[in-house]
Amino acid sequence: MKYLLIIITLLLHMNTTKAQEEIFCRYDDGRIHYGKVIGEIIAELDKAPWEDGKVTGKTKNLTDVKILTPSEPRTIIGLGKSYSESWIGKVIPKGVRWFIKPPTSAAANGDDIVLPPSLDEVKVESELVIVIGKKIKNADEKEAEQAIFGYTIGNDVVGTVDSYHKLQSDPPDMPESILATGLKACDGFQPFGPFIYRGIDWKNRNVVLDVSYENSDEKIHHEQNTKTFLYTPAKIVSDMSKVLTLSPGDIISTGTIKSFPVKPGAVVKITIDGMGQLVNNIVTAN
Repeated sequence: MKYLLIIITLLLHMNTTKAQEEIFCRYDDGRIHYGKVIGEIIAELDKAPWEDGKVTGKTKNLTDVKILTPSEPRTIIGLGKSYSESWIGKVIPKGVRWFIKPPTSAAANGDDIVLPPSLDEVKVESELVIVIGKKIKNADEKEAEQAIFGYTIGNDVVGTVDSYHKLQSDPPDMPESILATGLKACDGFQPFGPFIYRGIDWKNRNVVLDVSYENSDEKIHHEQNTKTFLYTPAKIVSDMSKVLTLSPGDIISTGTIKSFPVKPGAVVKITIDGMGQLVNNIVTAN
């Protein structure tokens, strides 16, 4: 009877909040599922929420499952210099500045960010992430807005060029034009999650980065606010759809004002107002 009442409550909640904020996740309880998060309970869905997944009637406690990345992106896009602070005194471009990261760069909340042998330092970036819910190509901004399923938290990690040069025994002043972007492509260098928030307003949200070390007093604290975005999410998605096809589950990490170098042992926490927290540890490979 207890579980029946829980299921009825969840179903009533889902029927009365369609136009309101909804929270979704992907999780592993021995099998991988999508689910709707309500408090500390996950209501299992029969398929992805952007495929109009329905509640199966099964529930789990959040603490009883492993939370995975909230989608499985085939395409991961990152943006650079997307805040007005990055262009003070400069001509602001009309279109977004972007790059691609491979699907293998995806990582979940709680996963370790493992530095490859070619790096002993990375930079971390606290970012709002757009999650695509509809296949689009050459979309205008209205179509792009409709293709946005929701938002999550992201950390756009990049290896530092100086670290790479040092470990490769390259001259420290060697000029680079491609390497900086390439060092964003390492395995696990795009943590995002833990949940997708649908029906929320992306505007005026504080994005907060906190870094600490277990055996050190060294700390980093940085705040930025989405109210200084140069481009709306609809503009971003529209622009990117004119370059490549976007599919459900793909993500666009919307950039930051500043990146910060961190070393193994760092605990990186990114918080966005009303969207929880993404936490990952920086570690070396075994």
